[in-house]
Amino acid sequence: MISSTIILILLGVLLVCLLAGVPIAFSLGLAGAATIAAASGLPFLVQIPLTLQRALADPVILAVPMYILMGEILYRGKVGQQLFDVANAWVGRFRGGTGVSAVTAFTFFAAIVGSSMASVLTIGRIAIPEMEKAGYPKRLSYGLSVVGGSLGILIPPSIPLIIYASLASVSPAQLFLAGLLPGLLVAALLSIWAMLAAPRPRDVDATAWSGRHALRVTLRALPDLALPVVVLGGIYLGIYTPTEAAGIGVVLALLLTVVLRRSLSLGDLPEVMISATRHSASLLAIVVGALVLGSALTLIGLPQFLAKQVMEAGVAPWVVLLIMNLVWVILGCFLEVISIILITVPVFVPVAAALGFDPLWFGILMVINMELAVITPPLGMNLFALKAILPEERIETIIRAALPSLAIVLTVLALVWLFPDIALVLTRL
Repeated sequence: MISSTIILILLGVLLVCLLAGVPIAFSLGLAGAATIAAASGLPFLVQIPLTLQRALADPVILAVPMYILMGEILYRGKVGQQLFDVANAWVGRFRGGTGVSAVTAFTFFAAIVGSSMASVLTIGRIAIPEMEKAGYPKRLSYGLSVVGGSLGILIPPSIPLIIYASLASVSPAQLFLAGLLPGLLVAALLSIWAMLAAPRPRDVDATAWSGRHALRVTLRALPDLALPVVVLGGIYLGIYTPTEAAGIGVVLALLLTVVLRRSLSLGDLPEVMISATRHSASLLAIVVGALVLGSALTLIGLPQFLAKQVMEAGVAPWVVLLIMNLVWVILGCFLEVISIILITVPVFVPVAAALGFDPLWFGILMVINMELAVITPPLGMNLFALKAILPEERIETIIRAALPSLAIVLTVLALVWLFPDIALVLTRL
Protein backbone atom coordinates (compact mmCIF):
# COMPACT_ATOMS: atom_id res chain seq x y z
CA MET A 1 0.00 0.00 0.00
CA ILE A 2 3.08 2.24 -0.12
CA SER A 3 2.62 5.09 -2.58
CA SER A 4 4.16 8.51 -3.00
CA THR A 5 0.72 10.12 -2.63
CA ILE A 6 0.09 8.56 0.78
CA ILE A 7 3.60 9.46 1.99
CA LEU A 8 3.07 13.06 0.85
CA ILE A 9 -0.26 13.20 2.69
CA LEU A 10 1.37 11.92 5.88
CA LEU A 11 4.32 14.31 5.76
CA GLY A 12 2.21 17.22 4.50
CA VAL A 13 -0.39 17.03 7.27
CA LEU A 14 2.31 16.54 9.92
CA LEU A 15 4.43 19.50 8.75
CA VAL A 16 1.46 21.83 8.30
CA CYS A 17 0.19 21.02 11.81
CA LEU A 18 3.63 21.52 13.39
CA LEU A 19 4.27 24.78 11.55
CA ALA A 20 0.80 26.03 12.50
CA GLY A 21 1.60 25.47 16.17
CA VAL A 22 -0.80 22.56 16.67
CA PRO A 23 0.24 20.61 19.82
CA ILE A 24 2.45 17.63 18.99
CA ALA A 25 -0.13 15.10 20.24
CA PHE A 26 -2.81 16.37 17.83
CA SER A 27 -0.29 16.81 14.99
CA LEU A 28 0.70 13.15 15.19
CA GLY A 29 -2.90 11.97 15.54
CA LEU A 30 -4.21 14.05 12.62
CA ALA A 31 -1.35 12.93 10.35
CA GLY A 32 -2.08 9.29 11.24
CA ALA A 33 -5.85 9.63 10.78
CA ALA A 34 -5.43 11.37 7.40
CA THR A 35 -3.06 8.61 6.24
CA ILE A 36 -5.44 5.86 7.35
CA ALA A 37 -8.36 7.58 5.61
CA ALA A 38 -6.37 7.98 2.39
CA ALA A 39 -5.08 4.40 2.45
CA SER A 40 -8.20 2.47 3.49
CA GLY A 41 -11.12 4.83 3.52
CA LEU A 42 -13.00 6.53 6.33
CA PRO A 43 -14.71 3.37 7.71
CA PHE A 44 -11.33 2.07 8.85
CA LEU A 45 -11.05 5.01 11.28
CA VAL A 46 -13.43 3.22 13.66
CA GLN A 47 -10.54 0.88 14.49
CA ILE A 48 -8.56 3.76 16.05
CA PRO A 49 -10.44 3.87 19.40
CA LEU A 50 -10.10 0.09 19.79
CA THR A 51 -6.37 0.27 19.03
CA LEU A 52 -5.88 3.04 21.56
CA GLN A 53 -7.88 1.25 24.24
CA ARG A 54 -5.73 -1.87 23.86
CA ALA A 55 -2.50 0.14 23.85
CA LEU A 56 -3.30 2.28 26.89
CA ALA A 57 -4.36 -0.84 28.81
CA ASP A 58 -0.82 -2.20 28.39
CA PRO A 59 0.56 -2.70 31.94
CA VAL A 60 3.90 -1.24 30.85
CA ILE A 61 2.27 2.03 29.75
CA LEU A 62 0.15 2.08 32.92
CA ALA A 63 3.38 2.35 34.93
CA VAL A 64 4.17 5.79 33.47
CA PRO A 65 1.61 7.86 35.47
CA MET A 66 2.71 6.09 38.66
CA TYR A 67 6.38 6.95 38.13
CA ILE A 68 5.38 10.54 37.35
CA LEU A 69 3.38 10.69 40.60
CA MET A 70 6.29 9.22 42.57
CA GLY A 71 8.65 11.79 41.08
CA GLU A 72 6.27 14.63 41.92
CA ILE A 73 5.94 13.46 45.54
CA LEU A 74 9.72 13.24 46.00
CA TYR A 75 10.31 16.55 44.21
CA ARG A 76 7.82 18.39 46.45
CA GLY A 77 9.11 16.46 49.47
CA LYS A 78 12.68 17.80 49.05
CA VAL A 79 14.30 14.37 49.05
CA GLY A 80 17.15 15.67 46.90
CA GLN A 81 18.67 17.61 49.82
CA GLN A 82 19.20 14.39 51.79
CA LEU A 83 20.94 12.70 48.85
CA PHE A 84 23.27 15.65 48.27
CA ASP A 85 24.12 15.95 51.97
CA VAL A 86 25.19 12.29 52.18
CA ALA A 87 27.53 12.53 49.20
CA ASN A 88 28.93 15.86 50.34
CA ALA A 89 29.60 14.52 53.84
CA TRP A 90 31.92 11.86 52.39
CA VAL A 91 33.68 13.56 49.46
CA GLY A 92 32.92 17.28 49.74
CA ARG A 93 36.31 18.11 51.27
CA PHE A 94 38.29 16.81 48.26
CA ARG A 95 39.03 18.64 45.03
CA GLY A 96 35.94 18.34 42.88
CA GLY A 97 34.08 16.89 45.85
CA THR A 98 31.11 19.23 45.54
CA GLY A 99 30.76 18.32 41.87
CA VAL A 100 31.07 14.60 42.65
CA SER A 101 28.44 15.05 45.36
CA ALA A 102 26.12 16.66 42.82
CA VAL A 103 26.67 13.83 40.31
CA THR A 104 26.03 11.22 43.03
CA ALA A 105 22.82 12.97 44.05
CA PHE A 106 21.71 13.18 40.40
CA THR A 107 22.40 9.46 39.98
CA PHE A 108 20.40 8.40 43.04
CA PHE A 109 17.55 10.76 42.22
CA ALA A 110 17.46 9.41 38.64
CA ALA A 111 17.15 5.91 40.08
CA ILE A 112 14.07 7.06 41.98
CA VAL A 113 12.05 9.28 39.64
CA GLY A 114 13.13 8.49 36.04
CA SER A 115 12.71 12.11 34.85
CA SER A 116 15.50 14.39 33.63
CA MET A 117 13.72 17.71 34.21
CA ALA A 118 12.69 16.74 37.74
CA SER A 119 16.31 15.83 38.46
CA VAL A 120 17.62 19.20 37.24
CA LEU A 121 14.95 21.14 39.11
CA THR A 122 15.48 19.20 42.35
CA ILE A 123 19.22 18.52 42.60
CA GLY A 124 20.31 21.50 40.50
CA ARG A 125 18.57 23.90 42.88
CA ILE A 126 20.68 22.44 45.71
CA ALA A 127 24.00 21.74 43.95
CA ILE A 128 24.54 24.85 41.80
CA PRO A 129 24.71 27.33 44.74
CA GLU A 130 27.14 24.97 46.49
CA MET A 131 29.34 24.73 43.40
CA GLU A 132 29.27 28.51 42.96
CA LYS A 133 30.30 28.90 46.59
CA ALA A 134 33.25 26.56 45.92
CA GLY A 135 34.35 28.70 42.96
CA TYR A 136 33.29 26.34 40.15
CA PRO A 137 33.19 27.97 36.68
CA LYS A 138 29.75 28.07 35.04
CA ARG A 139 30.97 25.75 32.29
CA LEU A 140 31.52 23.05 34.90
CA SER A 141 28.59 23.62 37.27
CA TYR A 142 26.02 24.05 34.48
CA GLY A 143 27.47 21.14 32.49
CA LEU A 144 27.36 18.79 35.47
CA SER A 145 23.76 19.81 36.11
CA VAL A 146 22.32 19.39 32.62
CA VAL A 147 24.11 16.08 31.94
CA GLY A 148 23.61 14.84 35.50
CA GLY A 149 19.90 15.56 35.12
CA SER A 150 19.82 13.62 31.85
CA LEU A 151 20.70 10.47 33.82
CA GLY A 152 16.98 10.33 34.62
CA ILE A 153 16.46 9.20 31.02
CA LEU A 154 19.03 6.41 31.09
CA ILE A 155 19.27 5.07 34.65
CA PRO A 156 16.25 2.92 35.51
CA PRO A 157 13.41 3.28 36.22
CA SER A 158 13.25 5.57 33.18
CA ILE A 159 10.03 6.66 31.50
CA PRO A 160 11.61 6.66 28.00
CA LEU A 161 12.88 3.12 28.61
CA ILE A 162 9.40 2.03 29.69
CA ILE A 163 7.83 3.45 26.53
CA TYR A 164 10.51 1.91 24.30
CA ALA A 165 9.97 -1.47 25.98
CA SER A 166 6.25 -1.28 25.21
CA LEU A 167 6.74 -0.23 21.57
CA ALA A 168 9.57 -2.66 20.82
CA SER A 169 8.01 -5.58 22.76
CA VAL A 170 11.06 -6.18 24.95
CA SER A 171 11.23 -6.90 28.67
CA PRO A 172 11.25 -3.67 30.73
CA ALA A 173 13.31 -5.38 33.44
CA GLN A 174 15.93 -6.49 30.90
CA LEU A 175 15.99 -3.01 29.39
CA PHE A 176 16.45 -1.50 32.86
CA LEU A 177 19.46 -3.78 33.38
CA ALA A 178 20.87 -2.77 30.00
CA GLY A 179 20.68 0.92 30.91
CA LEU A 180 22.37 0.57 34.29
CA LEU A 181 26.07 0.34 33.32
CA PRO A 182 25.93 3.02 30.57
CA GLY A 183 24.21 5.34 33.05
CA LEU A 184 26.84 4.68 35.71
CA LEU A 185 29.53 5.23 33.06
CA VAL A 186 28.12 8.70 32.33
CA ALA A 187 28.13 9.43 36.07
CA ALA A 188 31.73 8.20 36.42
CA LEU A 189 32.97 10.39 33.56
CA LEU A 190 31.13 13.39 35.01
CA SER A 191 32.81 12.76 38.37
CA ILE A 192 36.26 12.52 36.75
CA TRP A 193 35.59 15.78 34.89
CA ALA A 194 34.58 17.43 38.16
CA MET A 195 37.79 16.27 39.89
CA LEU A 196 40.00 17.45 37.03
CA ALA A 197 38.34 20.79 36.26
CA ALA A 198 37.25 21.98 39.71
CA PRO A 199 39.33 24.58 41.55
CA ARG A 200 41.28 23.50 44.60
CA PRO A 201 39.22 23.62 47.80
CA ARG A 202 39.54 26.92 49.59
CA ASP A 203 39.02 27.64 53.25
CA VAL A 204 38.63 23.93 53.97
CA ASP A 205 40.28 22.35 56.99
CA ALA A 206 40.93 18.71 56.11
CA THR A 207 41.23 17.82 59.76
CA ALA A 208 37.67 19.03 60.37
CA TRP A 209 36.23 16.03 58.53
CA SER A 210 34.59 13.52 60.81
CA GLY A 211 33.74 10.00 59.83
CA ARG A 212 31.22 9.92 62.64
CA HIS A 213 29.43 12.95 61.19
CA ALA A 214 29.41 11.42 57.68
CA LEU A 215 28.03 8.17 59.08
CA ARG A 216 25.36 10.05 61.04
CA VAL A 217 24.25 11.93 57.88
CA THR A 218 24.16 8.64 55.96
CA LEU A 219 22.07 6.87 58.58
CA ARG A 220 19.64 9.80 58.64
CA ALA A 221 19.22 9.52 54.85
CA LEU A 222 19.02 5.71 54.81
CA PRO A 223 15.29 5.61 53.89
CA ASP A 224 15.99 7.92 50.91
CA LEU A 225 18.91 5.74 49.79
CA ALA A 226 16.88 2.57 50.23
CA LEU A 227 14.02 3.69 47.98
CA PRO A 228 15.71 2.97 44.60
CA VAL A 229 17.14 -0.27 46.02
CA VAL A 230 13.67 -1.48 46.98
CA VAL A 231 12.04 -0.39 43.71
CA LEU A 232 14.73 -1.70 41.35
CA GLY A 233 15.83 -4.65 43.48
CA GLY A 234 12.33 -6.09 43.46
CA ILE A 235 12.18 -5.81 39.67
CA TYR A 236 15.58 -7.44 39.10
CA LEU A 237 14.85 -10.25 41.56
CA GLY A 238 11.51 -10.95 39.89
CA ILE A 239 9.50 -10.15 43.02
CA TYR A 240 7.29 -7.70 41.16
CA THR A 241 6.88 -6.21 37.70
CA PRO A 242 7.95 -2.65 36.77
CA THR A 243 4.30 -1.59 36.94
CA GLU A 244 3.86 -3.04 40.43
CA ALA A 245 7.18 -1.46 41.41
CA ALA A 246 5.79 1.94 40.42
CA GLY A 247 2.82 1.49 42.74
CA ILE A 248 5.09 0.34 45.57
CA GLY A 249 7.34 3.34 44.92
CA VAL A 250 4.41 5.75 45.26
CA VAL A 251 3.41 4.23 48.62
CA LEU A 252 7.01 4.34 49.89
CA ALA A 253 7.44 7.92 48.66
CA LEU A 254 4.32 8.96 50.59
CA LEU A 255 5.51 7.21 53.74
CA LEU A 256 8.93 8.83 53.39
CA THR A 257 7.79 12.41 52.76
CA VAL A 258 4.48 12.59 54.68
CA VAL A 259 5.04 10.27 57.65
CA LEU A 260 8.79 10.01 58.22
CA ARG A 261 10.28 13.29 56.96
CA ARG A 262 7.09 15.37 57.23
CA SER A 263 8.45 17.48 54.38
CA LEU A 264 5.07 17.09 52.67
CA SER A 265 1.77 17.68 54.43
CA LEU A 266 -1.60 16.12 53.69
CA GLY A 267 -2.76 19.55 52.55
CA ASP A 268 -0.08 19.48 49.82
CA LEU A 269 -1.29 16.20 48.32
CA PRO A 270 -4.16 17.62 46.21
CA GLU A 271 -1.72 19.98 44.49
CA VAL A 272 0.74 17.10 44.00
CA MET A 273 -2.00 14.94 42.47
CA ILE A 274 -3.18 17.72 40.15
CA SER A 275 0.36 18.41 38.93
CA ALA A 276 1.10 14.71 38.37
CA THR A 277 -2.22 14.26 36.56
CA ARG A 278 -1.47 17.21 34.31
CA HIS A 279 1.96 15.84 33.38
CA SER A 280 0.57 12.33 32.86
CA ALA A 281 -2.27 13.57 30.67
CA SER A 282 0.13 15.60 28.50
CA LEU A 283 2.44 12.62 28.09
CA LEU A 284 -0.31 10.08 27.41
CA ALA A 285 -1.91 12.45 24.88
CA ILE A 286 1.36 12.34 22.94
CA VAL A 287 1.37 8.55 23.28
CA VAL A 288 -2.18 8.38 21.88
CA GLY A 289 -1.32 10.64 18.93
CA ALA A 290 1.80 8.66 18.17
CA LEU A 291 -0.09 5.35 18.37
CA VAL A 292 -2.51 6.60 15.71
CA LEU A 293 0.46 7.54 13.53
CA GLY A 294 2.07 4.16 14.27
CA SER A 295 -1.12 2.38 13.19
CA ALA A 296 -1.02 4.33 9.94
CA LEU A 297 2.63 3.41 9.31
CA THR A 298 1.86 -0.26 9.96
CA LEU A 299 -1.20 -0.13 7.70
CA ILE A 300 0.77 1.23 4.73
CA GLY A 301 3.71 -1.08 5.51
CA LEU A 302 6.36 1.64 5.72
CA PRO A 303 8.62 -0.04 8.34
CA GLN A 304 8.64 -3.32 6.45
CA PHE A 305 9.19 -1.49 3.16
CA LEU A 306 12.21 0.37 4.56
CA ALA A 307 13.66 -2.81 6.06
CA LYS A 308 13.34 -4.59 2.73
CA GLN A 309 14.92 -1.70 0.82
CA VAL A 310 17.85 -1.53 3.24
CA MET A 311 18.48 -5.28 2.97
CA GLU A 312 18.25 -5.27 -0.83
CA ALA A 313 20.49 -2.21 -1.15
CA GLY A 314 23.31 -4.01 0.64
CA VAL A 315 24.19 -0.97 2.75
CA ALA A 316 26.59 -1.71 5.61
CA PRO A 317 24.68 -2.01 8.91
CA TRP A 318 26.90 0.56 10.63
CA VAL A 319 26.06 3.12 7.93
CA VAL A 320 22.33 2.59 8.52
CA LEU A 321 22.87 2.88 12.27
CA LEU A 322 24.86 6.10 11.78
CA ILE A 323 22.01 7.57 9.73
CA MET A 324 19.53 6.66 12.48
CA ASN A 325 21.74 8.37 15.06
CA LEU A 326 21.93 11.51 12.92
CA VAL A 327 18.14 11.52 12.57
CA TRP A 328 17.80 11.28 16.36
CA VAL A 329 20.26 14.13 16.87
CA ILE A 330 18.45 16.39 14.39
CA LEU A 331 15.01 15.59 15.80
CA GLY A 332 16.40 16.17 19.29
CA CYS A 333 16.99 19.81 18.43
CA PHE A 334 13.31 20.41 17.69
CA LEU A 335 11.17 17.79 19.48
CA GLU A 336 10.98 16.51 23.03
CA VAL A 337 12.15 13.02 23.93
CA ILE A 338 8.88 11.09 24.14
CA SER A 339 7.71 12.39 20.75
CA ILE A 340 10.99 11.32 19.11
CA ILE A 341 10.75 7.83 20.59
CA LEU A 342 7.12 7.37 19.59
CA ILE A 343 7.75 8.61 16.03
CA THR A 344 10.98 6.74 15.26
CA VAL A 345 10.71 3.42 17.12
CA PRO A 346 7.91 1.94 14.93
CA VAL A 347 10.02 2.75 11.84
CA PHE A 348 13.55 2.08 13.09
CA VAL A 349 13.09 -1.09 15.16
CA PRO A 350 11.99 -3.32 12.21
CA VAL A 351 14.99 -2.06 10.22
CA ALA A 352 17.32 -2.69 13.16
CA ALA A 353 15.87 -6.19 13.60
CA ALA A 354 16.38 -6.94 9.89
CA LEU A 355 20.03 -5.89 10.26
CA GLY A 356 20.49 -8.20 13.26
CA PHE A 357 20.91 -5.56 15.98
CA ASP A 358 20.02 -6.61 19.52
CA PRO A 359 16.79 -4.73 20.45
CA LEU A 360 18.01 -4.08 24.01
CA TRP A 361 21.31 -2.61 22.82
CA PHE A 362 19.52 -0.63 20.11
CA GLY A 363 17.15 0.81 22.73
CA ILE A 364 20.05 1.95 24.92
CA LEU A 365 21.73 3.63 21.94
CA MET A 366 18.48 5.45 21.25
CA VAL A 367 18.07 6.58 24.86
CA ILE A 368 21.67 7.86 25.01
CA ASN A 369 20.78 9.93 21.93
CA MET A 370 17.79 11.20 23.89
CA GLU A 371 20.24 12.39 26.55
CA LEU A 372 21.74 14.56 23.83
CA ALA A 373 18.24 15.76 22.92
CA VAL A 374 17.55 17.21 26.38
CA ILE A 375 20.78 19.24 26.39
CA THR A 376 20.97 20.49 22.78
CA PRO A 377 19.43 23.81 21.77
CA PRO A 378 17.04 25.20 20.76
CA LEU A 379 14.62 22.83 22.57
CA GLY A 380 16.86 21.14 25.15
CA MET A 381 14.46 20.76 28.06
CA ASN A 382 17.22 20.51 30.68
CA LEU A 383 18.55 23.87 29.53
CA PHE A 384 15.18 25.46 30.23
CA ALA A 385 14.90 23.60 33.54
CA LEU A 386 18.26 25.14 34.49
CA LYS A 387 16.96 28.54 33.39
CA ALA A 388 13.95 28.05 35.69
CA ILE A 389 16.22 27.75 38.74
CA LEU A 390 18.52 30.53 37.49
CA PRO A 391 16.01 33.21 36.40
CA GLU A 392 18.66 35.93 36.43
CA GLU A 393 20.86 34.02 33.92
CA ARG A 394 20.44 34.48 30.18
CA ILE A 395 19.50 31.29 28.29
CA GLU A 396 22.33 32.02 25.81
CA THR A 397 24.85 31.95 28.69
CA ILE A 398 23.44 28.65 29.95
CA ILE A 399 23.65 27.09 26.47
CA ARG A 400 27.25 28.22 25.89
CA ALA A 401 28.30 26.99 29.32
CA ALA A 402 26.58 23.62 28.99
CA LEU A 403 27.58 22.69 25.42
CA PRO A 404 31.09 21.35 26.28
CA SER A 405 29.42 18.71 28.47
CA LEU A 406 28.02 17.10 25.30
CA ALA A 407 31.44 15.46 24.95
CA ILE A 408 30.65 13.22 27.95
CA VAL A 409 27.46 11.85 26.41
CA LEU A 410 29.06 11.47 22.97
CA THR A 411 31.94 9.52 24.52
CA VAL A 412 29.55 7.07 26.21
CA LEU A 413 27.52 6.77 23.00
CA ALA A 414 30.67 5.82 21.07
CA LEU A 415 31.77 3.34 23.75
CA VAL A 416 28.38 1.58 23.88
CA TRP A 417 28.31 1.48 20.07
CA LEU A 418 31.82 -0.04 19.85
CA PHE A 419 31.47 -2.32 22.89
CA PRO A 420 27.84 -3.56 23.09
CA ASP A 421 28.64 -5.65 26.18
CA ILE A 422 28.65 -2.44 28.23
CA ALA A 423 24.86 -2.52 27.83
CA LEU A 424 24.30 -6.27 27.49
CA VAL A 425 26.59 -7.93 30.03
CA LEU A 426 24.13 -7.59 32.94
CA THR A 427 21.24 -8.92 30.86
CA ARG A 428 23.17 -12.16 30.26
CA LEU A 429 23.83 -12.94 33.91
